[in-house]
Amino acid sequence: MNALLFSINAVFPLILLSAFGFYIKSNGTVSEQFVKDGNKFCFKYAFMAMMFITIYKIESFAQIRWQVIFFALAVVLVLFFIGLIYIIFFVKDPKQKGVIHQAFYRSNYATIGLPLSFNIFGEEGLVVASLVSAFSVPLYNILGVISLSAFNEQKEKHLVIHIIKQIVKNPLIQGVALGMICLLIRPYTNGWRLSTSNFRFIYKAIDALGQIAPWLSLIILGAQFKFSSVKKLIKQISVSVIARLVLAPSVGMIIVIFVPKLIGLQSFTGSEYAALFALFASPQAVASVSMADQMNGDSELAGQILVWTAVFSMFTLFLFTAFFKTIGIF
Repeated sequence: MNALLFSINAVFPLILLSAFGFYIKSNGTVSEQFVKDGNKFCFKYAFMAMMFITIYKIESFAQIRWQVIFFALAVVLVLFFIGLIYIIFFVKDPKQKGVIHQAFYRSNYATIGLPLSFNIFGEEGLVVASLVSAFSVPLYNILGVISLSAFNEQKEKHLVIHIIKQIVKNPLIQGVALGMICLLIRPYTNGWRLSTSNFRFIYKAIDALGQIAPWLSLIILGAQFKFSSVKKLIKQISVSVIARLVLAPSVGMIIVIFVPKLIGLQSFTGSEYAALFALFASPQAVASVSMADQMNGDSELAGQILVWTAVFSMFTLFLFTAFFKTIGIF
C-alpha cells in the first residue's frame, strides 16, 4: 500500500497536468499558436533558468559524484547500440530507421524526467537529475544527429559542425554551462552569493522563472496530443513504445543496480536511482519530432511515437515506480 501511494504521488501529478493541457486545448481555451509559443518559451527560457538555478545551488564540484554521470552515459550508449542492431536488420524504410532508433535511447528528460525525479526524491533528486542532464542532453543531441544522418539519403553536410551547433544552441546546456561557470569562480569570490547579495532580486526572478518550467511544459505536452490514425504505422509505433518504456528502463536499471556491485563500486543512493530511472524510463523526447522533420526523417511516425510513449508512460512509470519502491530502491 505504501508503494502504491508513493507511486501515485510521484506519477499522477504528471498525468493530471498533461490531461489538463489536453482538455484546455480540446475546448478551445488555448490555441495551436499558444501551444507552439508556450513550448518555445519553456524550452528557450524557463528550462534554461531552472538548470542554472539548480546547478548554482550546488556548493562545489566536490559534491558531484562522477560515477552517476558515467553510468548514465554508459547505459544510453548501450541502448543506442541495441537499437542500432534492431534497425539495421528489421527496419526497411531509411526514413524510419533513425526515428525508431531514437526511441531506444532518447528520453524526454526535461519535461518528464526532471519533475519525476523531484516527485520521487524531492530537491535532492532534482539536483542529481540536473547534473545528469548536463551530460546526457549533449549526448542525446550527438546520437540523435547520427541516427538521423547515418541512413539518410540526403546526408547532412559538415556533420561535426552541425552537432556542435546543436549542442551550443541548446538552452539546457547553456543554463548548465552558466551554473558551472559560477561554481568555478565561487572559490575566488570570498563567499559572495547572488542569492544573498543586494542583487538577490535577480536570483529570485530567475528562480521563479525556472519553477514554471517543468509544470507548464507538462501542460503544453498534453495540449500537443493528436490521436490520428495509426493503422499503417502500428508495428513501428508498437516497437518504439516497448523499446522506450519497457526495454530502456529494464536494461538501464539492471545495469545501475547490479554492475556497481559486481565491479566493487559503491551502490547508488535513492536520489541517484531516482534520477537515473527518470532518464531511462521517460517517454520519447519532444525534440525528436522537429529533428526528424528537419533531417528528412519520417516526422509523422516521430509524432505518433511521441504521443503514444507519453500516453503509455503514465502506466509504465507508475508500475516501475511502485516496484522499485517495494524493493527499497527509492
